[in-house]
Amino acid sequence: MLFNKNPDDIKKFMEMANDRRKIIEETPATPLPKTYAVNELSKALHPGVIPAKIVSIEEVGNNCKTIRLKSISENKRFPYFKAGQFVTLSTNVDSSFVTRPYSISSSPKEAMEGILEVTVQKAGFFSTYLIERAKIGDELVVGEPSGDFYYDNLRDKKNIVAIAGGSGITPFMSMIKSLEENSDDFNLTVFYGARTRKDLIIDYKDVKSSKVKLVIVLSEEKVEGYEYGFITGELLTKYLPETYSVFMCGPDGMYKFVRSEFEKLGVSKYAIRQEHNSIGNRNVENPREFKLTVHMRDQVYTVAALENETLLAAMERAGLKAPSRCKSGSCGFCHSRLISGKYYVNKEHEYRRQADLKFGYIHPCCTYPESDMEIDVPPFNV
Repeated sequence: MLFNKNPDDIKKFMEMANDRRKIIEETPATPLPKTYAVNELSKALHPGVIPAKIVSIEEVGNNCKTIRLKSISENKRFPYFKAGQFVTLSTNVDSSFVTRPYSISSSPKEAMEGILEVTVQKAGFFSTYLIERAKIGDELVVGEPSGDFYYDNLRDKKNIVAIAGGSGITPFMSMIKSLEENSDDFNLTVFYGARTRKDLIIDYKDVKSSKVKLVIVLSEEKVEGYEYGFITGELLTKYLPETYSVFMCGPDGMYKFVRSEFEKLGVSKYAIRQEHNSIGNRNVENPREFKLTVHMRDQVYTVAALENETLLAAMERAGLKAPSRCKSGSCGFCHSRLISGKYYVNKEHEYRRQADLKFGYIHPCCTYPESDMEIDVPPFNV
């Protein structure tokens, strides 16, 4: 440090330590706060997993139910989320510990009131459990809201065109409710495809916002007031606004077909956002069985892993509490270190960073074994 030759400046510097000591001695011995507002806000927005119980179950459509959940933790409540996001539900099913993602069908405001809803269609192992066996009072573990399938005014047009197939309507149910309660501000045109009216999860009567236009398309039933057939380019042009962004949620077959129809209309693929579907079994004839060695902190487990199932499915089947969130390879929550072994990842589900590929990290939710394997998996603290 450089000083000028002013004697007063030098004197002040020499007395600085004494001045600091005096200030410290005169400071009252009041304990510092144990927490600050920013810490409380962080805990509210990111509470981690939340223990909850089922408070109601409502049948909606064929083999479909809306499950209403309430937090049972005094210290954790459901955080605010963006309409369109999903949560994970986890519980023990027989000898397995299972985690699956489900789109939130309730509104952001309801989360502030301690309520969260998911609408589930019977399709797989866990959804079948929820539809056939879950009952009021059962306890589940709910993960934090996740995903980027929501309206962003910096990214998206003010007009959103939503394409929904079957239970793919659920994130748009949340968007519709958020528009009704003014949590969001955009215009939403929903093309909702189902086989018959009995398969509908929502109908025209369920839409009360002037910002929402619902177009229901039935593929196997002709009913006055409803469109008939498939969501084709010709049908889309009857209702499309002048400028728009596209959101799609439904089966993979619908994605492929509707994308081709938008391509005919000159819509860029970059204007289309689609929700990722969970990954199921791989199509393998006579799948081989391999040995999967799993390290979780100071514990080591050895489980059987079939060639046609993901490493996550093998761990769940064995009752291990393995981390899981999107179940599509895209979020990286199950990010694990590969110690040894050969594996297969479908290129459509390859979302790993270059650093992961270089240093040997995998996403067990989308990775299939092709030999005996050994991996290091972070524990899922439930």
